[in-house]
Amino acid sequence: MIRDSGFPTFMPVMNALQRLVAIQPDFGALPTIEIIEILQSWKESEFFDKLSQNLWLVSFPDPQLIPIDLHTRLPAHRICLCIPETACANKENQSRLKHFSSNGFRIVADNFVSSLELAWGDTKYFAMDAKAGLPFYAKSWTAKLSSGQHWAKNIPDTVVLEQALQSGFKILSGDYAFNPPVSNRSADSSARTRLLKLLGLVSRDADSSELEELFKQDPSLSFMLFKLVSSAAFAQTVRVSSFGQAITLLGRRQLQRWLQLLLYTRPEQNAGALNPLMTRAAFRASMMEGLCQKRGGNKDEQDAAFMVGMFSLLDKLFGSNLADVLQPLTLKDDILDALLQRTGQLGVLLHLVELSDRTNSAEVESALHRAEIDVGVFEECLVQAYGWVNQVCRDA
Repeated sequence: MIRDSGFPTFMPVMNALQRLVAIQPDFGALPTIEIIEILQSWKESEFFDKLSQNLWLVSFPDPQLIPIDLHTRLPAHRICLCIPETACANKENQSRLKHFSSNGFRIVADNFVSSLELAWGDTKYFAMDAKAGLPFYAKSWTAKLSSGQHWAKNIPDTVVLEQALQSGFKILSGDYAFNPPVSNRSADSSARTRLLKLLGLVSRDADSSELEELFKQDPSLSFMLFKLVSSAAFAQTVRVSSFGQAITLLGRRQLQRWLQLLLYTRPEQNAGALNPLMTRAAFRASMMEGLCQKRGGNKDEQDAAFMVGMFSLLDKLFGSNLADVLQPLTLKDDILDALLQRTGQLGVLLHLVELSDRTNSAEVESALHRAEIDVGVFEECLVQAYGWVNQVCRDA
């Protein structure tokens, strides 16, 4: 189903280990009836099936405007209805919310601010806005309602992220990935330098001997290379006995993508938690590749688009000017122009992708028109990108 209006963005919602657990579509100021129509079109397009691991957190300001037969239109077990706590307090609304709950929908008391008692006695799940930090009583409510997965949203940085985790929130969203602590940016700089050198060698098709030499300087990197090549995904029937053999079996294209992603996986090893930047970079890379493919790009052009998406957050990762970070890689001019100036076809796509997992705005519509991307294609690529994020989280 192709639509000409409605430009929702899909924001990732993560668990404590920074793995994708839910998606929050942001519909801006669209009326409830249009939101329902869009959700139904996604059901018809099998969006929910393609992201079967993830819940969908959908905000509705007024329960009275939600069709009473919603469970016949949408997969109730996949959707959380996020209703303002003030609306949940209304007695007339409560009977309606109970109806939705009895038919399989999870009800989230959104913008939760109660400090002493619940506005709605049947509250099982709540969401707090963490943009300005969390109130002192947040932890008491996560403890009292301990059976629910409570959501801290609009988390601005890793300081508030830690506060949310300490307060007992299980699902998390916001821009904190783009504001990493300085200690993480500078961590393991020598290993990252080797990764950049390896990427530079791969991009100019250097001899395997040069690649082997760098791998040999990093035991951890060497281990991960052999582990990847020996995995079931490659289904190799031969035993790997050398670096050269491992590189050959993996292939240059796959090696390049693996190294790009590995840049984001190494810096943070916090009790199994992924680096939040990794999933955002993985999303951008896959989204760029999908959009390029939809526009008719060939394999090399898709690889370039993937690279632009993946490298677009290296300045956040390194805490340095992006031009300086990219300098060792001797990238082509169109890739550099996209990354540093947001110009050219790749730059136009990157600007669109940067908007697509953030709060909805009028910019999305203009960016779609500029990129000549239909809204249906845009949403299809979004779902494909989040599918790859799921895979990355699973394999990391």
